[in-house]
Amino acid sequence: MDARMSTTSLPTTRSAPTSLWRTVLRMRVTLYKRQFTGGRAVIKVVAALFGVLGAALLCLRTSGTNGVSPELVSGTTSLALSAIGVMWILMPIMSGLSDDNLHPRHFQLLPLEPVRLARALFSTSLFGMTVPITALAAAAIPIYAATHHPAALPLAIIAWPATVLLIVGTSRVAMLAMSQLLRSRRSRELGLLAFGTFFGGLYLLQFPLQSRLGTVVDGDVTWPLTVAHSIPFAWGITSVDAAAGDAWLLAAGAVLALVLVDLALLWSWQRLVVRYFNGKVAESAGATSVQLKNQGRDIRTGWRASRLGTVISRELSLWHGDMRRRTQLLSVAIMTLVSGFGPLISSSIPFSAAWGAWFLIYLAMAAGSNLYGFDGASIWHLVMIPEAAAADVRGRQIAWAIVMTPFVVVATAAVRIFGDLGTDRLAVPIAVGISMMGVGAGLVVAISAKAPYPVPEMKKTFSFNTRGSFNGSSFGLIILAIGIFAATTAPGVLLGALLPNPVNYFAIPVAVAIGALGAWIGGRVAITRMQREPDRILFAVTTT
Repeated sequence: MDARMSTTSLPTTRSAPTSLWRTVLRMRVTLYKRQFTGGRAVIKVVAALFGVLGAALLCLRTSGTNGVSPELVSGTTSLALSAIGVMWILMPIMSGLSDDNLHPRHFQLLPLEPVRLARALFSTSLFGMTVPITALAAAAIPIYAATHHPAALPLAIIAWPATVLLIVGTSRVAMLAMSQLLRSRRSRELGLLAFGTFFGGLYLLQFPLQSRLGTVVDGDVTWPLTVAHSIPFAWGITSVDAAAGDAWLLAAGAVLALVLVDLALLWSWQRLVVRYFNGKVAESAGATSVQLKNQGRDIRTGWRASRLGTVISRELSLWHGDMRRRTQLLSVAIMTLVSGFGPLISSSIPFSAAWGAWFLIYLAMAAGSNLYGFDGASIWHLVMIPEAAAADVRGRQIAWAIVMTPFVVVATAAVRIFGDLGTDRLAVPIAVGISMMGVGAGLVVAISAKAPYPVPEMKKTFSFNTRGSFNGSSFGLIILAIGIFAATTAPGVLLGALLPNPVNYFAIPVAVAIGALGAWIGGRVAITRMQREPDRILFAVTTT
């Protein structure tokens, strides 16, 4: 705080901006260290190792001269750099695990000069593992120049950091701009729909592209490589190729354009930060608030008047109104389209629901595996009344099944009705759906009680994923669930696939029994945890 006050109470000196920068850097390092613990640290290290390996392989391919034409090397490198740039934009939205853990909103009420704060926030956001890995991947630009066109090496050396800045700057500006634009619940819903549509279409598009990737790599089809050169993330490679063709004016223009775009991004970042301090960013209307409208009905009568009915009604309203829960349905909705309608477009899609919406149900289980984390501090009443745990757990299980079942039915019915299988071995997908939904209902509450973690409010982050505080225990249990699903689904699948018609429909009552048993066991695990250690759950979901 002393460093911050010095920026306003003292005359402008050369030490003032340095003090602010050091303060912000210390804050970022402290937050990064706190996040780099336990299971999250393991996940980040593993991801970093894969990133370093991928970047090294890109540089190795770029430096290769063993019979591969320079045109093909430059084209594939351009595609790779463009893909990295797109990932930098999409991954924070999907994963919520961005290194950029400080936001201008945190400093909005402090007497700071916003321009200096903007510079400090951006420059210190380079701290972490992702930016060095990106820089290693972008080193392919000077490596390509040195091995194929040495005369263009000076331009490549300039384009290298400019490309890294372009990738990082585009991601930072895009996230900050969207966090300012999507402040209301309605705008977030539209953003959720737009992103889901875009990502689902992108996922489906990859299959026909993969089928033709060999022709691109072999050089038989060149237009994708030509298009890649026009993407700003690949302008460094474009500059080297232009210099190799003695088009030095074009080569210099590409690097200059890259630098100008970087300057534009820095200016845009600065203006977006200043908007906070000028009061031009309105406060959210409360994205997580839920209003229960009885529409003239007395919700205290009928089945809603019971303990179980009250929990079910509450949970259904939360799945409908809480934006954090609704964002978890994004992956489920996308997989419904991919597994139910995708196989009608391409037979190479691996997640077809023709023999059971197995991957869709797994994602649905993962989406609901932190129910107590969504509630946060509001579960204090369960801590005070542990005898209410049984009704609370069972109600959450039923509500989860009610919400997720339509997705499973739509995906399975679509691929069966409009596909070629029809009613062939229909007992198999029915048995898979019933057994996995029952076992999934047990896993949802068991993981929610055993490994909860806090979930930030949607108005504090733009990410469509809520795993900013994801812990290793939850991740491990979700991975363990794969084996549990496989073991409990196998009996119904084997009976439905091996027995002759119509005896194979005996798989359905077997699946019902397995699903009911899985739901009961998982519920008992959660109830026991809630009754014996409710204080630990409350502490876990309220501590960041």
